[in-house]
Amino acid sequence: MNELINQWFEQSDPFEGILACGVRHPDQTAAAKTWADGFTEAGVEHALRCVVDCFQVLQLNRIPLARIRWVYQGALLLCERRQDGTCLGVFLTRDTASVDLGGVDRFFAQFQALATAAVL
Repeated sequence: MNELINQWFEQSDPFEGILACGVRHPDQTAAAKTWADGFTEAGVEHALRCVVDCFQVLQLNRIPLARIRWVYQGALLLCERRQDGTCLGVFLTRDTASVDLGGVDRFFAQFQALATAAVL
């Protein structure tokens, strides 16, 4: 499954408003891409490591999991976790008027759909 997700991730194109993104697998491997100054692949991977910890705490406390959003001074971080534990995180500009929200939704939908594609 990691290979399928990594291939999709590497082939995915940026959309308006994305600053950086990354994926973290249950085996703790990760991949990241950046398009904006101030974002490094190592920084994105570190953020996703922290996000995975947050998802685990939420799950232990029986809080329903969906998309999580953090608001920072200069960016938004949206994250989703799949049933298999793989996590996708996307850093966006805080100016949501300049973000392709449809592109964000498509990106997360493609990420979630990979689970179905792997079963077929």
